[in-house]
Amino acid sequence: MNPRIVAVIQARMGSTRLPGKVLKPVAGKPLLWHIVHRLQKSKLIEAIAVATSTNPLDDAIAEFCTTNNVIVVRGAEDDVLARFARAAEVTDADVIVRVNADSPFIDAEFIDHLVTALIEQDGDYVLLEENAETAHCGVDPFTRRALDKLMLVAREDPVAKEHVTGYFKLHPDFVPIARAKAYPKLAKNLGRLTVDTPDDLAFVEAVHTRLAAKAGEASLADLLLLLEREPMLRDINAHVRQKGIAPQGGLVLIRCDGGGDYGFGHVKRTIALARALRDREGLGAVFAVNGTPEALVPIGAAGFAAKLIDGPNGEFLTTAKNPDLLILDCREGPSRAAIAALPVPLKATIDDGSERRLACDLAYYPPLPQVSHLDWTSSSCRPRVGWEWALLGQQQVSERPRSHSPCPTLLVTMGGSDPFGLTLKCAQALRKLDPVFRARFVIGPGFKDKNRLARTIVGLSPNFETVEGARGLATEFATSDVALVAFGVTAYELAASGVPAIYLGISDDHVASASAFVKAGLGVSLGHMDKASDDDIAKAVWSLLNDGAKRRQMRAAGLMTIDGAGAARIAADLVAEINARRENNAKPVAL
Repeated sequence: MNPRIVAVIQARMGSTRLPGKVLKPVAGKPLLWHIVHRLQKSKLIEAIAVATSTNPLDDAIAEFCTTNNVIVVRGAEDDVLARFARAAEVTDADVIVRVNADSPFIDAEFIDHLVTALIEQDGDYVLLEENAETAHCGVDPFTRRALDKLMLVAREDPVAKEHVTGYFKLHPDFVPIARAKAYPKLAKNLGRLTVDTPDDLAFVEAVHTRLAAKAGEASLADLLLLLEREPMLRDINAHVRQKGIAPQGGLVLIRCDGGGDYGFGHVKRTIALARALRDREGLGAVFAVNGTPEALVPIGAAGFAAKLIDGPNGEFLTTAKNPDLLILDCREGPSRAAIAALPVPLKATIDDGSERRLACDLAYYPPLPQVSHLDWTSSSCRPRVGWEWALLGQQQVSERPRSHSPCPTLLVTMGGSDPFGLTLKCAQALRKLDPVFRARFVIGPGFKDKNRLARTIVGLSPNFETVEGARGLATEFATSDVALVAFGVTAYELAASGVPAIYLGISDDHVASASAFVKAGLGVSLGHMDKASDDDIAKAVWSLLNDGAKRRQMRAAGLMTIDGAGAARIAADLVAEINARRENNAKPVAL
């Protein structure tokens, strides 16, 4: 008649999409604190326990529980079901309220509403009535009887082991299901309210700020009213997709070059791909970088773990534990044999002309001349070739605002590190032109002697300006009429943003790639940097700045050729391949 009701919070530090999220601060308090604080307001819950793993990373969670007088139970990292069974035993629970540690706006009254229906109807699991809508998420009450049956019958089922109550949803006849009445107070669906990614965390912080609420004071009802008044807040994390119940997700290891002589192109575009894999497809990502420490800064800022490796052929597989997918985006690195020997289920490479591509399962390329000459006869790798697979480093701005300047703007960007000093070379070439245009020179994070270079450039001409410390160039693209650029990832971004460009190639390979852009009508190539004189640079810039019709044609060609969705497209293709392989492996073998 008086069942003992216990809330069990499943929490661990090793989240693939946002490592350490359960202790990330929200309004000055750890996310896990918010969950415990709200559960304590329940009139029916008698005890709260946290079920975490024995992984040393989760010692921090155990310490939090000790400090906050919360019961902690630890078990295998890959067996959430066993941890729940242990928690139920330790707390002597009759009814367990499963709570996700990523839902900071849980409502105690709503939880009591569900638990009451479960007990009154003598069910073993509870859902709202059919077609009843609610913004509430992250809690699932069920009985000890249901848990015992799971342990007995579905102990090795992957959904039961990872999601516990997800098994009841996939198998509605497994246990009697109670139906709670609709809950009008929260009967709305206004977007994501869970924390799985950095953008989710930013959303939670933003709404606390808008509500002027201290930690634990922002009610879900108040939040829903705020989102109705200010729907633009939902745009912060609207692009993030929720993981489903079926086994999915996984971990991606990205091996790329960055910083120093490598520049930042590989880093920028793999960050974009990692974001798409995390936010759209539910996979976590870690980076192994060959290069210099400054390459780790933008990766960390995007919310991903990253480590430097010891040179192009340095060991990198230890950066991630049992990755499901390896993505290679590097100029130098492991041989074909080394890649073939790696025990990773799926391997993919980006824009790779080396022999290691032949050891991969998938390879992605824009339609460059070099790609048509690649030989695939000795490999089972499947190449994807086309402008639709062009991987950009940032989202383009499709609508460019009108410039209020009476003269056109030239953007000069030679990459994140400019190891060949092309920025100064271009500035010296352009000072010969009459000052009827504005030139903005990007000083990247890897430039040597940045301050001195900036002073030198602005001293050459009154219409020269520098752009320093920019986290992205989308705004610069949106306000530029022409760009002068060292061919690389930025050339793709400019085309996708509709900015006509003049290309300098730092290698013969880049010169060949630029020819495809010229053929597609996206820009003008000056060939190899060593062969482009100051006069060549000045004449090309002057000609394009004074040819409005040609610029309009190039803008239209760029927007039609590269749509900027390469990262999302590649991520979806990779996940489809992962899921297909999992499905094939799950099929019973015919006897």
